Amino acid sequence: MKKLGDKLKALVDQEAQAFDLFVVHYTVSPTGLFRFYVDSQEPLSMKSLADFTKQVSNLIDEDDFGDHPFTFEISSPGADAPLRDFRQFHKHIGRSFEIHTQENSYTGKLEAIEGDILKIMNEYKEKGKKKIEIQPVDVPFSEIKEAKIIISFK
Repeated sequence: MKKLGDKLKALVDQEAQAFDLFVVHYTVSPTGLFRFYVDSQEPLSMKSLADFTKQVSNLIDEDDFGDHPFTFEISSPGADAPLRDFRQFHKHIGRSFEIHTQENSYTGKLEAIEGDILKIMNEYKEKGKKKIEIQPVDVPFSEIKEAKIIISFK
C-alpha cells in the first residue's frame, strides 16, 4: 500500500503543477482510500478541481497501479481547515485569523506578508479592561503550529 501511495502522490503532485495547484495534505486509510487535499494561490474554483480530478483519473486508468483495488478522492481542504502550506496565506490577506505558535496565540487580521513573516493586527484585551486593543505583530511562518481563518458572515 505504501508503494501505491507514493506513486499516487507523485502523480498528483506532478499534475497539480500543470493546474497551478499544490497538495496541502493527504491521507491514506487501511481500506485503500487515498484523499488528496489541494489548494492554489488564487481562489480555487469547482471547475478547476473537477478538471484536475478528471485528468488524474484518466492518467490512473492509463497506467499500471497494481492489482489491489483502491479509491482516490481530491478536494479542497475546506474553509474551516487549518492552513498548512505557506502558499495558502497570500490569497487570504485582509482576512482574520486565529494563529497559535509554540509561545503565543494571536487573533487578528492578516495585513501583509513580507518574506516568510505574516504581519498580523493582533487583537487583545488587557486584564481588567473591556476595550480591545490592536497591536501589530510579526509572526514567522516557521513558528506557526496552527492557523485557521476566522469565518465571518458580515
